[in-house]
Amino acid sequence: MPTLSPTHLLALLEGQGLGVEYQPIVDVASGSTIGHEALARFRCADGRCLSPEQVFCTLHHSPLSLFQLELKIKKLQIRHAPEAGLLFLNIDQDAFATFLGEERHPLVELLAGHPRAVVEIIENSSTSDAQVSIAMLGRFGSAGIPMALNDIGAHDSLVSLDVLARVDYLKLARDWLDRLAGPYGQPLLHGLLDFARQSGKTVILEGVETAEHLQLARRLGIGLVQGYLFRPRFVQVWAPPGESAQRPEPARALA
Repeated sequence: MPTLSPTHLLALLEGQGLGVEYQPIVDVASGSTIGHEALARFRCADGRCLSPEQVFCTLHHSPLSLFQLELKIKKLQIRHAPEAGLLFLNIDQDAFATFLGEERHPLVELLAGHPRAVVEIIENSSTSDAQVSIAMLGRFGSAGIPMALNDIGAHDSLVSLDVLARVDYLKLARDWLDRLAGPYGQPLLHGLLDFARQSGKTVILEGVETAEHLQLARRLGIGLVQGYLFRPRFVQVWAPPGESAQRPEPARALA
């Protein structure tokens, strides 16, 4: 993946071109929105959108700059969050690790002040990721902040049983929708759902794009879903530097 130019990165770190998209988490039985996941969005001065993955991957070579951007984005996501419901916030593991050796952690302190915040941990891709995930569980958990494990079952991820056992929400990757046709998909998923029910965890199915996907979640007994089927409910906010963010607007296709 090509890296971004220093000019683009400096603009982002100065607070230019920062945005957030709120994607609803929907109750399968009632169709109501129970909360939102806040996702980072970035764009250049000319309005072209930048890939969040590209931005964060480039900044992983500079941990403090990565943390600086993550903190800016989290403040924006909290400041302009919908007034009701839970707010799910992805925390970059490498950004979090930057302050692991410090007595006070700015991200923990920021989220501890938001009573509806739920911290999402990204599924692990290495042993070191799992170690940071466990550290995140300890720091955020001590602050009384609920935790979710994101992208469970994604094709390129690993599962830490310690993390799986300690989070409050299990977010199933869209990969399960394709995996169910294979020989092991259904027993694996049913085992995971049984574990969630017996341990009192809430399951959210991601990647729901069609009415058939929604019906499948209903048949499986999954209570909450998220995905592009609900795109009309997406909300984007773009924050000009030094100003309050623009009024929330319905999501539109990204260029």
